[in-house]
Amino acid sequence: MQPEYLARLSEPVQQFILEVEEGAGVDIKVIFDPNQNEGGTTGQGKLAVNIKAQSIHLFAPTNGYFPDGAVRHEVLHVRRFHVDGVPKLALADNEELDKGFSNVLVGLDNAIEHVVIVPVELQFHPERREHWEVVMRDVCLGLPDVPEGERPLAVCLHWTFLKHVLPNSPQVEVARHFAKKYELFEMADHFADRFISAAGSKEELVRLLFLTFPEIPRNRAALEYINSMTGTYQKPIP
Repeated sequence: MQPEYLARLSEPVQQFILEVEEGAGVDIKVIFDPNQNEGGTTGQGKLAVNIKAQSIHLFAPTNGYFPDGAVRHEVLHVRRFHVDGVPKLALADNEELDKGFSNVLVGLDNAIEHVVIVPVELQFHPERREHWEVVMRDVCLGLPDVPEGERPLAVCLHWTFLKHVLPNSPQVEVARHFAKKYELFEMADHFADRFISAAGSKEELVRLLFLTFPEIPRNRAALEYINSMTGTYQKPIP
């Protein structure tokens, strides 16, 4: 990371970034982007990271919003993919470009990763709990608008996050009530427990996802591994 941006962060976060960069073999480049100025749970915008085999770009608002916890969150994603060798869910190479389905897979991958990453983030930055409470409040407010065909998937993923990451959140009861209303609670609770049992293996988590929701076209998706030395390669969904 460029020294002037690294200097904005606390010593522990600086050290974490340097360790991840060394492990990845790639420097993290900060790019200030006015497109990041909108939204976010504080109204100050949000960060985003683009992780490739030979480049890691961290996009940040131009207004100075660059907090320790949000930066650590994005770098935790980097560590998972680049250092720990965890694959991400992606559109299969042999598929025609389909931005819509590709975005769906990115969203699913984020949901999976957040159950693993956010507890670590909160351990180092308990102040970030407020951020995730707002995120889940908005998610729960949006549940009634989820199309019927997508409802079981949404309920399972959100319940898994709440049960294992924010078990004391006020949104737990909101999500529980919604799931029971549509007779999805037992399915969601079972999925959440199986998810945590498999959390040590991304391959097993993805396998669980596609077994539980066979309507997601498995043959159009792949597990994508990225490494600065070996490049990018894909494997079929197990």
